[in-house]
Amino acid sequence: MVARMPQPTAPGRLPVHWSGSSDPAATTLVLLHGLTDSGECWPDAVGRWQGTYRIAAPDARGHGASPRYTADQLAADPIELMYRDTVDLVSEISRGGADPVVLIGHSMGGGIAAAVAARRPDLVRAAVLEDPAWFDQVSWADRHESAVERVATCQEFRDDFATAMALGKAENAGWPEAELDPWGRAKADSDLGFLATGLAFLDTPWTAIAAAIRVPTLVVTGTHEVILSAQVRTAIEALGNDHLEVAVVDGAGHCVRRDRPEAFHARVDPWLAAHAG
Repeated sequence: MVARMPQPTAPGRLPVHWSGSSDPAATTLVLLHGLTDSGECWPDAVGRWQGTYRIAAPDARGHGASPRYTADQLAADPIELMYRDTVDLVSEISRGGADPVVLIGHSMGGGIAAAVAARRPDLVRAAVLEDPAWFDQVSWADRHESAVERVATCQEFRDDFATAMALGKAENAGWPEAELDPWGRAKADSDLGFLATGLAFLDTPWTAIAAAIRVPTLVVTGTHEVILSAQVRTAIEALGNDHLEVAVVDGAGHCVRRDRPEAFHARVDPWLAAHAG
C-alpha cells in the first residue's frame, strides 16, 4: 500500500470527517485522535454517538490527509502548532464560543484536548480524555527509542500493508472489527518526519494544564500498560481539581475504548448525556 498524499489545505485548516445528527441544536463532539491514528479512527464510537450528537473528527497535522510538517515547523514546536491548529478549528466549529463543543481526545489528542479545555474554556463545554499523554518527564533516550519504533512500524505499513495488517489484527484481536482497517491506513499515512521527533505532548507540565481545567472533564484510563498509572492518578487527585473525574476501566490498555468498548461506553455515554448540554 502506498501512503496517501496529503490534500491541499489552507494554512491552519485541517480536514474534518463529519458525521452524526443533522439536528442544528445537537451538541458537537470534536474527536482528537492519538499519535499515528487519524480522524477516521473512531468508527465504533461514532456508530454509538452519531444518533445524538454532531461529530467532527479532524486529521491532526502530520496525520491522515492533513498537511505534513515543514522542516522549520519540526525544528520549532510541532505539538504547540498542533494545539494552535486545534484551537482554530474548535473556534470555527463553536462559532467563536457561541456554541461550545465537547472535546474527546485519546493519548496525544487527549493531551491537546486538555490544553484547549484549560486555556480556552470559552470554546468547550466538557471534555473526555482517554488515557491522555500526561508524562512527568521523558528522557531523550526514551523519546528516541519510541520514535525509532514508531517510524519502523509505520514504514512496515507503507511497505507491505497486508502483512502489517495481518499482524495488527492478531495483536488486537479483541478490538471491534470496524476499528482495524482505519487504524492500519492511518499508520501508512503518518508523517515520518514528525514521528522521528519523538514528540507527542506539550512542553507545559501536564499538572499545570490539569490544574487549570475549569470545565467538566472525565479522564478515562485502564489497568494494563497505560499512561495514567496508579502513581499518575494519585497526582491527579492531589491537584484537588473538582472539575476532574477519573474512571478506571479494568482490563483495558492504553486504547481503552477499543480494548473494552462496552465498559468504556457504559461509563462515558451517561457522563456525556449529563454534561453535553
